[in-house]
Amino acid sequence: MPTQRLTAEQITTAALDLMDSDGLAAVSMRGLAQRLGVGTMTLYGYYRSREELLDAVVDAATAGAANHRDPGRTGSEPVDELTELFTALHRTLSEHPALYRIRMSRPFLSPGVLRLCDRALGQLRRAGLDDAAAVRGYRTLYLFTLGCVTYASQDAADTRSALGALPSGDFPHLSALAPTMVATAGSPDEFETGLATLLTAILGTTG
Repeated sequence: MPTQRLTAEQITTAALDLMDSDGLAAVSMRGLAQRLGVGTMTLYGYYRSREELLDAVVDAATAGAANHRDPGRTGSEPVDELTELFTALHRTLSEHPALYRIRMSRPFLSPGVLRLCDRALGQLRRAGLDDAAAVRGYRTLYLFTLGCVTYASQDAADTRSALGALPSGDFPHLSALAPTMVATAGSPDEFETGLATLLTAILGTTG
């Protein structure tokens, strides 16, 4: 058992801070131990590997999104619940972009993420979707949210440069819309509009 006066929450918070400031690659058991001022073996008393630590970080970060309740929200229909849930997830991933890089290497299966999934599936079933439609709807909303965060993390300057260099004769529509594409990429308004469009399409099929 660990002998240092340290909590699992302190460790995951420090790991998330390190991830935010220096990137996912900077999160190692040795580097995190130095940041916390403890021996490396102390951390192994809490987490058996870096992968287990990262799972705990994901769980801690996403638990807030899974349990989020907006005190100002008045509606309680499935569309309201789903909007709040995926907006909270989008905000969490946007604040901690390294989280989606973890997702690119392996699935999110921590309790926090699974609670989010369960809550979303419950609302989709409550809206009247059958099992297959509920699963399909959840995956669509989840992947859209991940995609928006991924797209927003891309370097806008590089995108602008690449699109600006396209010959307008070969790419007339891309050339014409490039400024708008760059200006709106990853904006909260774009996510909110896209989410509302998807929810209308998914829930509108239930009649």
